[in-house]
Amino acid sequence: MPRNFSLKKSPLAPISEPKLMPVLGLNLYTFSAGLYSKKRDDIAIFVFPKNSSVAEVFTNSSIRSFTLDWNEKILKNKKIHALFVNSGNANTFTGNHGKQSIRSIVNQIKKTYLINDNNIFVASTGVIGEKFPVGQVLKTITKPKMTKEWMDSARAIMTTDTFPKGMSVTSMIEGKKVTITGISKGSGMIEPNMATMLGFIFIDADLGSEILNKLLKENISYSFNSISVDGDESTNDTVILASTRAIKFKKPIKNVSDKRIIDFKKKLKKVFMKLSELIVRDGEGATKLIEINVLNARNEKDANTFAKSIANSPLVKTAIHGSDPNWGRIIMALGKTYININTKKLKIYFGKYLVTKNGTANSRVNDNIISKYLGKDNIKITVDLGLGIKSSRILTCDLSKQYIDINASYKT
Repeated sequence: MPRNFSLKKSPLAPISEPKLMPVLGLNLYTFSAGLYSKKRDDIAIFVFPKNSSVAEVFTNSSIRSFTLDWNEKILKNKKIHALFVNSGNANTFTGNHGKQSIRSIVNQIKKTYLINDNNIFVASTGVIGEKFPVGQVLKTITKPKMTKEWMDSARAIMTTDTFPKGMSVTSMIEGKKVTITGISKGSGMIEPNMATMLGFIFIDADLGSEILNKLLKENISYSFNSISVDGDESTNDTVILASTRAIKFKKPIKNVSDKRIIDFKKKLKKVFMKLSELIVRDGEGATKLIEINVLNARNEKDANTFAKSIANSPLVKTAIHGSDPNWGRIIMALGKTYININTKKLKIYFGKYLVTKNGTANSRVNDNIISKYLGKDNIKITVDLGLGIKSSRILTCDLSKQYIDINASYKT
């Protein structure tokens, strides 16, 4: 039965939607197959020039969508000719029918868009375990109509998202303007390590798959892998970085350290960071964006473990939702990692306010001040361990009653 999520827009959403810029050589098509309702698009197809380059990262979940198995196989070709994305059905745990559905969709795209290779990537998001509606999809995508409004693609891939997520920037390489346009989706089942979300970043600079792969892995760790909404990792998560290679340069760019792409790399990082932040801002039922910084850990692994423990704690998240100045929840989250901490060196800050020092509460800051700070919609928690030089930053959100309402009726 088609679901039609009509949730109230997140209070953390951007005031206005960005204007997305087209990427040279890339054609966009969006469709409504009625996977949610006939009032909204639920399929996006991107058609690239032949020999466009691609890189992709996948969820680490031990159970994953057949779409990712397909992509991992054709990723070896290092080329992309088309990308198909649907919302409304995850095509996960759907048996042989799910696998065959992918092959049917790929064959139809080849026929409709005159593609003579298998370099067609697929991505799906929605409910797990429901039969994939391949008949509806095939019937819909046989009638292509090019879309000029790129934000339509961001809308088409939404599930419980309350607003579309996208960003465009430009950079200059050898005096030529190159475009970076990205879209993402995600709202619940979000946990660092490729969490319930899809991310697609498109460029037109002539960069091969080897460089794209390095750039993707360089950016993924502090963007999409540094966010959390509820600590649950999904089966379908993936991020794709693809280039039409439409804008050529005097000499090929073969290394990520090439000075010609210094500004480009900065702009690309900006897009990755923004697309991942927008997912947290749209966390199911979220009312507050929370930035967690763990400083001066012994090593990077410890720093990440501490940050994730805080970010994924329901007690921490509900306390912040209620503006409860209970920093003891932070102590709890640190302790349950089983990593040794020198409590005399430990300092915890809410915003600029130091709430602990020398193994006890800071008597100079009272609860009323902290509660007032926690009433804001952007919260910063800093944990200074005083043990080394490594750090970690994770974005998360509060946990509200609406999160329960949404997930108690996701299928019904």
